Amino acid sequence: MPAGVGVAAYALRPECEAKPSEAKPPAAVAVSPAGSSYVNPAAAASANATFEAKAAKSAGTLAPACKKTTDEMAALKDPKCPVGKCRLMTRKEMVELCDAGRVVVGFRGGVYDVTDFTGHPGGYGRITMAAGNDLEAFWGLYTQHNRGHVYDILERYRIGSLSEAEAESLRLESPPLDNPYKDDPPPMPELLTNTRYPYNAEGKLRYLTDSFITPIGRHFVRNHGIVPDIDPESYTLTVTGAGLKETVFTLEQLKAFPRVDVTTVIQCNGNRREDYHYCKEGVPAFGPPHWVCGAMGCATWTGVRLRDLLAASGMDVDGISTRKVLAPKEATHVGLLASDTDECGNQYCCSFPFEKAVDPFGDVIVAYAMNGQDIPRSHGYPVRCIVPGNAGARNCKFLERVTVTNNPCLDAGNWKQYALHAMDVPLFKLQDFVEHKKELMSDPPVMEMPVQSMISVPTAGDTLCCSGVDLAKDVPTVKVKGLAWGGAGEGVNRVDVSLDGGKTFTRADLLERPIPKQRRRNEWAWQFFEKDIPLPAEHVATLRRGEAVKLELLSKALNTSWNVQPESAESNFNVHGCCVNNWYRVPVTVCPKATCDARGPEGDFANKPSGGAFKTPFQNMKPPR
Repeated sequence: MPAGVGVAAYALRPECEAKPSEAKPPAAVAVSPAGSSYVNPAAAASANATFEAKAAKSAGTLAPACKKTTDEMAALKDPKCPVGKCRLMTRKEMVELCDAGRVVVGFRGGVYDVTDFTGHPGGYGRITMAAGNDLEAFWGLYTQHNRGHVYDILERYRIGSLSEAEAESLRLESPPLDNPYKDDPPPMPELLTNTRYPYNAEGKLRYLTDSFITPIGRHFVRNHGIVPDIDPESYTLTVTGAGLKETVFTLEQLKAFPRVDVTTVIQCNGNRREDYHYCKEGVPAFGPPHWVCGAMGCATWTGVRLRDLLAASGMDVDGISTRKVLAPKEATHVGLLASDTDECGNQYCCSFPFEKAVDPFGDVIVAYAMNGQDIPRSHGYPVRCIVPGNAGARNCKFLERVTVTNNPCLDAGNWKQYALHAMDVPLFKLQDFVEHKKELMSDPPVMEMPVQSMISVPTAGDTLCCSGVDLAKDVPTVKVKGLAWGGAGEGVNRVDVSLDGGKTFTRADLLERPIPKQRRRNEWAWQFFEKDIPLPAEHVATLRRGEAVKLELLSKALNTSWNVQPESAESNFNVHGCCVNNWYRVPVTVCPKATCDARGPEGDFANKPSGGAFKTPFQNMKPPR
């Protein structure tokens, strides 16, 4: 556990917002005798401890050198504000603003006050690290910022410009960031990297249906911070909270409990987020990773039931689950605290409903094995909580502490990244999270996930041949393969497939699942499907003339509650890009002259969003331009 980070760091902490007079400066910038600024990581961590309160309440502490009225500040934060109206500033003024409690940064000659950017997806502490410096030093490492929409988001906070000479001196004198991820496991070669630091990578969609159980090297990886290197001999898990006697378990003690295997899909709440990127004009999907379509996998996890650990810690889980005994009044949520931290020492945390933990059919386990072997570091070694049917964020890696409580997690593990807001909630409210916190937190964070399906083969841009088909007398077919998942423990009743963009559908064949039968409402694993779809007469006629035919393949799944995927991204749009499950469209070409099937071009990224094309270049690994 990092120095200074204990149980209090768990995000069930109470609100601690300061009043305006109590707001403290971030102290993330120190000034050398020469007047240049440098990153002070310890000070940045200290600044982050005040979390959102300082940022929320320190508006109005602008130094006289750049004093602006509230109306002027609001105008500058208006996305339509012309950059040319921002006045010329100096580096000295930037330092004075930081000393006055603001978080001010430079980039490409612009000066930006990002104090109110409390909804920063990576956590508020990370932006305090850059105070007084040029962002290029940071975005050279965190290259996920270098897609154009991030520049647009930053522009909203512009308060001025530096002269060309001062901008260049700030860029050159801003120290490079020592890579805090240098000891993380290496990238997995069969995955597609979405963000390098922290490492987040998705599986290639066309390979996800090669094996019902996703091999470890093809299962997506989601990290929120630095991957810890935990000694299994000294590892302990603490179970505490309402109705419990605090109990500490070693890894060996966990393994002494009855072993349970759970085969389940884990899907990141933001899988397919790229579908929402500019699907609403002028509005990017907010927050990394910009998953395309491969942030899901199906593995067999082995461990101990969480309810057994609660029982061993003094809770009558059988009595509670059969309603013969009342649960403690405070027992409404189960909080999970991880050992991984961000650069400022903040540990990852999340929570899920208490009832799921004590339900004998809920299958929540504390896992120590994945697909029959020790969980790899990238997937949460030595212990991870598995919460089947729920969003991937609930499946806490590097599990350190379990707390039964009456408070949901209040941090990024819930609302900041994982709440599904209404279609008309604008981006700026998510950016200035603290200012709009009451409204945003009226929407609950995502727990159970919705129904999902995608065609995995063919993939977008593929060319299909008619080899072996006598076009003069035979009707060619297109063979599709894919995966479906009912979500929340629901099974899959049916998958329909189409080759004309959804004008007509036919029922796909559901393949037998090579695992022990899962009970109704406990169908955590996915369902593979296949179908040979005959081409309609008009397409056959076109092929017989020697001309190619363009098709748009797609699937829609209906789960055991008959919930069905929506047709379009627009119908369920939310700026966070959560729970994206609209029809996944795959454009392909059938060519009568082709002698074999040909893969489409991979371009910037091998996986493609629905429709087969990115709205903006997928430059997630490139340095600042």
